[in-house]
Amino acid sequence: MSSPTLITAKFEDIPALSKMFIDAYANNEAMQAALRSDKMADYAHDSYWRFALGEWGMKQGTVYTTAECEGCVIMVPPGKHQPDVMQKMEAWAIVARMMGEGKLELAKDISEQMLSGPLNQDCYWLWGLGVAPSAGGKGLAGALIKQVTDLADADNKACYVVASSEKVVLTFERRGFEVLSKSENFPYWFMLRPAQG
Repeated sequence: MSSPTLITAKFEDIPALSKMFIDAYANNEAMQAALRSDKMADYAHDSYWRFALGEWGMKQGTVYTTAECEGCVIMVPPGKHQPDVMQKMEAWAIVARMMGEGKLELAKDISEQMLSGPLNQDCYWLWGLGVAPSAGGKGLAGALIKQVTDLADADNKACYVVASSEKVVLTFERRGFEVLSKSENFPYWFMLRPAQG
């Protein structure tokens, strides 16, 4: 099986990539715990991924995908992990919108965890990973993870990720990541792959 060809995503890819993430996370533990169950759910979910792709991926780092937008990884390089006040406020507003009425405090906690990033700023942050269900089994998740870990290895840096399901934890453990801790109030596992150089 040949390795998928990855490209750097562009702003015009955001709508297709947001749709791919929505499909990829349809049964994800964290997304199911967070996503509101009303008529605004689809809009809120789309807003979340558009924010993640544009604000965190394209503005802070790099987004890698395929020509068909079948999968995607959002990567934030060393030293770019700390959000400014506006980014924190935007993230909280989007997570609160995504979770719906009555969950403001939990949305605040989750957005703070989501944006806290690694304590060690000198590492690569694999901020988001998704593969369309129709593209499963083609090695795309592994290729997307490898794109980021190869960059980290070339720089002799660690690589950090927040996994959002037990299945995803296993995917990252197979690629050298170790669980550092788990969130007390949400299905988030904080993981680190030590520098390999």
